Amino acid sequence: MFRRRRWIVLLVGLLVAACWPLAVAAQSPDRLVLAFYYTWFDENSWGAGKVPDQPLAPYVSRDRGVMVRHIEQAKAAGIDALVVSWYGPRVQDNQTETNFRVMLDEAAARGFRLAVDFEVTSPFIGGPGDAQAALKTLLETHARHPAYLRSGGKPVIFFWRQQRFDVSTWAAIRQAVDPNHASLWIEEGVDTAPLSVFDGHHLYSVTWNPPTDLSYTANKFARFVRNYAVQAGAAKVYVATVMPGYDDRTTGRGDAFAVGREDGAYYARSWQAAIGSAPDWIVITSFNEWPEGSYIEPSQAFGNRYLELTAQWSAAFRGSAPLPPTPAIQPPPRTVPTPTPTPRPRPRGRDRWMAL
Repeated sequence: MFRRRRWIVLLVGLLVAACWPLAVAAQSPDRLVLAFYYTWFDENSWGAGKVPDQPLAPYVSRDRGVMVRHIEQAKAAGIDALVVSWYGPRVQDNQTETNFRVMLDEAAARGFRLAVDFEVTSPFIGGPGDAQAALKTLLETHARHPAYLRSGGKPVIFFWRQQRFDVSTWAAIRQAVDPNHASLWIEEGVDTAPLSVFDGHHLYSVTWNPPTDLSYTANKFARFVRNYAVQAGAAKVYVATVMPGYDDRTTGRGDAFAVGREDGAYYARSWQAAIGSAPDWIVITSFNEWPEGSYIEPSQAFGNRYLELTAQWSAAFRGSAPLPPTPAIQPPPRTVPTPTPTPRPRPRGRDRWMAL
């Protein structure tokens, strides 16, 4: 009886060991801090009513001096790489390509890295064939640049709106351009089914949550990704999202809304929620998405505050500094009557949302 019980205990132990950290470990040992970045600003991007705040000075994204300034600001704030929105390799009328080429060289000169956020809804992506061709070009060109972000030796590609094509279509695209998974593909959204093709998961926006639900959401998606990794027996990357707030009311969208920054308190709680979910990487939405009010770039309203906060929290995520204090959500004063709840509009966030 004793011998039988001992073998049962040993068998259970082996099964637990087989399913524990090895199966859910990330494909990369890095603890990266990333930030989404946009290169499409020009002389017509700024002015009253166009964005909810203004940069310290108006700028155009094609200016090398602006690229250098942003790279140096991001690097000083503890950001490892900027994830740059990309419409594909077409040059004509596509500054996301021409500006990315230049920015890669500027990043290389400063020991910094960039990655692509592949915009599947790009006006230059007409269908799966175009997406496949664009990814093939990306992997053969930019992904080989010394400044392109690599993790575990693999170039990293984020995707936005991969829901445009079904999982079987993505499987065919992957088989055609990267059959050996020599790059890391990070999908977006609330559906983790694409992890059968992709190597990791992130949410672009979390501000559709009430402020009290940030930790719940971060932990929920961390659990989804890790459970999928265990079931598939394959490593997957979980990327947690942090945001300073949100305000797209100057865009004219019918469902525009705002989430207040609370003098940095919302950003702090967002970071705490992300770190608490034990992510592999953290991505900030965003460095400079000005029309949606999610920027951390220095501004007329907030100065350098959000870069300074980013430096503190990035260090805490890496374990090189203690966690900064996280302000609690302040209840409304008792003298203020409680408003009648009304249905909240479903936020888009550059259309980067899906209902839970």
